[in-house]
Amino acid sequence: MTASVPSLRPDARLVRLHAERGDPQARLAGALADLEGAAWGVLLRDEAALARQLAALLGAGTLRVDARVRVNRDALAAAGLAAASVDGDWRGARAAWLLEPSGADLERARRAGVDVIVDGTLAPGGGWLTQGAALVVYRDSVTVTGHADAPLSAVFGAGRAPEVAAPAPSDLIVGLALRDVATLPLRLARAARTVTALADRLGGAAQGAGPTALLLAPDAAPDSDAPLGGVVASARSVPGGVLLCPGLEEPDTALALLRQDEAAVTARPAEPPRPAEGRREEPRREEPRRDDFRRDGRSGGRDFGRDRGGRDRRDFGRDGGGRGERPDTARPTQPDVPERFTFDAPDADAVPSAPAAEETWEPEIVYSDIVQPQVKLPIPVSSGPDAPNLGDELPDVLHQPEHVAAADEPDTAEPAAAGHDTAEASPAPAPATDVSAPVERRPERGRRGRDRTPPAPTAPNAEGTAPLIAPDLPVPTPGDGGRDDPAATLSGEQAAVYARLREWRNAEAKRQEISRFIIASNATLAEIARRVPYTEADLKAVKGMGPERLRKYGEKILEVVRG
Repeated sequence: MTASVPSLRPDARLVRLHAERGDPQARLAGALADLEGAAWGVLLRDEAALARQLAALLGAGTLRVDARVRVNRDALAAAGLAAASVDGDWRGARAAWLLEPSGADLERARRAGVDVIVDGTLAPGGGWLTQGAALVVYRDSVTVTGHADAPLSAVFGAGRAPEVAAPAPSDLIVGLALRDVATLPLRLARAARTVTALADRLGGAAQGAGPTALLLAPDAAPDSDAPLGGVVASARSVPGGVLLCPGLEEPDTALALLRQDEAAVTARPAEPPRPAEGRREEPRREEPRRDDFRRDGRSGGRDFGRDRGGRDRRDFGRDGGGRGERPDTARPTQPDVPERFTFDAPDADAVPSAPAAEETWEPEIVYSDIVQPQVKLPIPVSSGPDAPNLGDELPDVLHQPEHVAAADEPDTAEPAAAGHDTAEASPAPAPATDVSAPVERRPERGRRGRDRTPPAPTAPNAEGTAPLIAPDLPVPTPGDGGRDDPAATLSGEQAAVYARLREWRNAEAKRQEISRFIIASNATLAEIARRVPYTEADLKAVKGMGPERLRKYGEKILEVVRG
């Protein structure tokens, strides 16, 4: 009764898989391979073993990885595989590692001549091998088992089974997986229904990432403690955003992960504002009293009736036993003398008067006609453009105000006019000894500042400055007035590289607060995107990449090109 039934569907076989006879490794690998429609399946210990097995199948090189897949880049690098973005050119890559490849993705891989690896970690049983994929991989077994207590990886493919090049999981791990894989079809169906409900509620804020996950914007939710793809709702950051898996929980529980930050803030009650504490004057009043007491004790009590300011303290009989003072045992205790206060009855006939209207004070500006004498400013020691004119001690007769005759002076309008004409006709300055007439210096300084020719800029010191990069200005074409688009002839992949290069160039120029043409022009970026250099030697061959620009930005440009 424990023998496998060949007529059962692959998903129905999982229910009785733990009760079948035979090697547990072979049973689990065969059942999962049937679920994926593969001819063979290899179980591996962890993600590092998966990287080694992929390197044995594909060879060392570059993998174009989907932004929705979170791979272990260190493990891939140790196996000789480099993970790069899918935005670059796929030609020359070993394979393209995709999450949910579309028909266009499969056609692009076929034209580029690369294999397609489908990541079935979050949605096993997709049947991708029959649609053109070369391999199907499970990076972990959280979705297969529902928990993270049985970690293993797997790879499936068509054709002849390859040689195993990495360690396999232990029998205990495989036994736990055989126990939990029976509920895999039910868990996948429940998660798919919840994802559909969440997509309707989130609208355009979520994108599909397979039947069991949603892709949200970056920083939409923090990473959860639960592993991604298990029975508990979880969220995990990936290069393309945040993946949200509801598991077996309700949609509201999954949505609560998006509001964890807000809940953490609102769950803490607002602290009531503390009342401002009044200034404590009592310690400052007590300290001088204690000082006075000690001072009075040393002086024999001669100054016992004076306060801190030296004034006579007539109420010492009542306040002598205040706080901070010890009673004087030498003097007998005297009873307090009651004070008498007289209160005057208010006038009943008094009519409350309305408060007087407040007068609005407006400042009065008085212009004085008194001419202030000229004050000679100190001469700064400067040889630059702000050096003063040493001839300021001579009055400017061309800008002197007209002389106003007093009431008791005779009418001297004609001589004054004659003198004014003489002054206009003769540009010679007045004698330096005649300082009775007021001189208006502000127009003279303005005129002299406008007439002064600025000195020629001096060359910067070459010893204290770093070597500058000449701007990579675009060279206009004589035929079209310099308005041609250097990226017009680029292909789709090259245009994507060109867009990334421009985005990096603009961000770097904004960060350094320099012109973007100091880094590279659009024509240079278009040539880089057209050539797709992988080494500095390739980048050096691009027109516009001089040695200084290559030294400063070459490594970063290569990183952007590789994706």
